[in-house]
Amino acid sequence: MMAKDEGLNWVLMSRSELETQQLGERLSPFLIPGCVVELNGELGVGKSVFARGVVWGMGVEDPYITSPTFTLMNTYTEGRIPVYHFDFYRLSSPDELGLTGTDEYLDGAGVALVEWAERGGDWIPADRLVVELLHQEENPDLRHIELRAEGPRSREILHGFRQRYPD
Repeated sequence: MMAKDEGLNWVLMSRSELETQQLGERLSPFLIPGCVVELNGELGVGKSVFARGVVWGMGVEDPYITSPTFTLMNTYTEGRIPVYHFDFYRLSSPDELGLTGTDEYLDGAGVALVEWAERGGDWIPADRLVVELLHQEENPDLRHIELRAEGPRSREILHGFRQRYPD
C-alpha cells in the first residue's frame, strides 16, 4: 500500500483486492457509533471488498460479507459495534428512503457503510468519511483510494487513522 498525504484527504494505492480489504480492516478500530462511511466508485472497483474489511475488522466472523444490492441493508451486530451496510444502487429516488427507517441507522448506535451514497440525497449526513475508489487505467489491479473527511467527527477518525498508519 502506497500513501500520499493531501491534508483532510489521504490518497492511497491498493495493489490487490486483499490490500483493499486490509485497508477497511485497519480503519475499523477508529470508527465510532454514529459515523457514516460513504463508499464511492464504479461497479466492480472494490466498494464491497472495502466494506467487508471494515465488517471483519469489527470482529464479525461471517465469511460471506456481500453487498446488499437487492436488500438495501445488511446488518452485522456480532462485532465491537453494529455495522449497517447499505447499497443505494437500486434506488430510483432518495424519497424511497423515507419509507425504510434508514435515518435511524445513518446516525445511530453503529457504523453505517453506504455504497452509492450519492443516490441517497439529503439523507446522507454532512459529517461523513468519504472513500473514493478508482480503477487505474495502466494496471487493472491497482486502485486509487482517497479517504476524505467531511466534518469534525470524520476528521478525528481520519486523523487517528493516519497517525496509526502513516504509510
